[in-house]
Formats: sequence, C-alpha cells, structure tokens
Amino acid sequence: MANEAQPALSYWLLDEFLVAQEWNSLLQFTFDRAASFAQTGVLSANGASAIDPTYRKSRVLFELEGFGPLFVDRIMRFLPQVLRRINYPWFPVRHVELQLTESNTGDFFRVHSDNHSNAVRSRAVTFVYYYHREPKPFQGGELNLWATRYEGDTPIAEGEPRVIPPAQNQMIFFPSEYLHEVRPVHSASGQFADSRFTVNGWLHR
Repeated sequence: MANEAQPALSYWLLDEFLVAQEWNSLLQFTFDRAASFAQTGVLSANGASAIDPTYRKSRVLFELEGFGPLFVDRIMRFLPQVLRRINYPWFPVRHVELQLTESNTGDFFRVHSDNHSNAVRSRAVTFVYYYHREPKPFQGGELNLWATRYEGDTPIAEGEPRVIPPAQNQMIFFPSEYLHEVRPVHSASGQFADSRFTVNGWLHR
C-alpha cells in the first residue's frame, strides 16, 4: 500500500527584524520592568487560565508600551510575504495579540498548539521574536516545531520536529495550529538579565 502524503511543515525565519537601536532599546525596556513580570498561565479547553508549572514555566509582561505599535506595524508590513512563505491563505487581521516572555533556568513549555481553546480559536498565525544579551548568556530554549494533522479536534504530530534555536533579532512565523514546544532553558547565572527573551503573539482572523 502506498504511503500517505505527509503534511508539509511551513514556517518563515526572518532575520534582523529590528534595527540595532530598536532591539537594544527593547532589551533595556525589558530590564527596567523586571519586577512587573508575572507567572505565565496555561489556557484550558474552556479558555480559563491557570498556573501549571508541570506544563509551562516562564514569566510574562503584557504591557509593551511603545513597542506594541512598533511590532504591529512591522508585522503588518510583512504580512503578504509572511502568508506566502508559510502557505497560509489570505485573511483580514482582526487583532494582533502580543506579550513579552522571559525564560530562565528550568523554564519550558510542553507540546501544544496555540488555538486549541475556543477562547483563542481565532488565532491564525503565531510569531516569536528572539532577543537577549550578548554574548548569549543561556543555553537551550529551542523551539521544536512539527508538521501537524488533525483527527477531529485532536492535533497529531507528524515525523520529527524541526529544531529552531533562539537566534538574536530573529522572528519566526508559523500557523497557530502547529504543535510546538519550548525546550528547557539553562542560564549559568540565573539572573533575570541573562534570560531568554521573546516578543511572541498571534494574528487573529
């Protein structure tokens, strides 16, 4: 019997998403607000958020101030190219959801998709922007990304994951229905400034 075709894995890595002055300012903004980060929650199927350190460990900041409009404007400029590169049909973006996430030693996020809950079903495209101090002060924190098929509402990972290390000033875009995980982070110092930082979010249809 012939092998069934495997779903393709479509994503786009965009280098140098911000100019040097912008990402340096973002890094300083992050340092200045270290005390404002809160533990990251996990969404249940009904949309409720709860802290579950066995499934996800990191800290999050939702108020990006002037960096919010900067990211939205930059992403929307790239939107036609993003959708073409990830083989995603055109859609009008109703809302751009943004957050800033900090991950340090022992932090991770187990395998999940980003639009499994009814509360976030409108998430269509996921994006993750990476930045950190130089030289890179942590290890790990890779993004594992799977081609994904669905049986009803159940996502099924296909084959081996594509492993994407967090690279300075790089943005990745991929469909929000893809299964993915963040591998554990290790920082030798354990200091906030030596964390893995991301601006991550979603384009809602």
